Amino acid sequence: MNYCIAYTVLCNTGLVRTKNQDNFWCMGEFLKSENDGVADPITGTADTKRIPAFAVFDGMGGEQQGEVAAYIAANTFDVGYKESPKRDVKQFLLDACANMNNAICVHIKEQHLRSSGATAAILMFGKRDIYVCNIGDSRIYQFSDDTLTQISHDHSETGMIDRKPPLTQHLGIPETEFVIAPYVAKGLYEKGDKYLICSDGLTDMVSEAEIAKTMTENSSIEQGAEVLLQKALEAGGHDNITLILCEIRRQGLQIFNKNIVGGASK
Repeated sequence: MNYCIAYTVLCNTGLVRTKNQDNFWCMGEFLKSENDGVADPITGTADTKRIPAFAVFDGMGGEQQGEVAAYIAANTFDVGYKESPKRDVKQFLLDACANMNNAICVHIKEQHLRSSGATAAILMFGKRDIYVCNIGDSRIYQFSDDTLTQISHDHSETGMIDRKPPLTQHLGIPETEFVIAPYVAKGLYEKGDKYLICSDGLTDMVSEAEIAKTMTENSSIEQGAEVLLQKALEAGGHDNITLILCEIRRQGLQIFNKNIVGGASK
């Protein structure tokens, strides 16, 4: 059985931030470092023969030039994806994280910055396998049989009650200080499974229970993504909000025209 991945992407500055420091990578599309998100959803389908990939990068708002760090991550991933044969997907993901980290570190040094950084959450799909990779606290969820499960791993300190826990890992850490260790996992997918990749602008505003409820009540990924974004905005929209919602479909059942809107880095 052949499968394809239907996807929809939303990226919104939110209601409080004056600058969008989020970015994403969606089958070769990503944003410039200076951007206002995307005005309309980006939708399409990808054939699993191409080993499709989707990623969210969240520039660290408290750091200098977080939007540039997120852009560097997306651009570096783009170069690596186009150059790599991706026969060993796990190794590709580890190499991609190392390359993104190094590229941001070079930028920090060249610009004489105190620090800068970004999180990364990446999904790649083989013919039957799914590959999960993340560093930081941008999350990846699987929604299957009406159950929402986080399949990424938060790199953040535990035990914090009265404030958001600081990150223990992110992109933009020099190897002389700390060797990053991205979380990488592999699993199987089934037709009808849905996957959500998002920045903490969503998960800080919308509970996992509300995310699951939204996924249950909205059968289309386009509608589900829009509802999730609106819930984050209605809760205050304190941060930039980026989300990618994917669905596993049987190849040939439904064809989508790719609709790219927003500033791409071409």
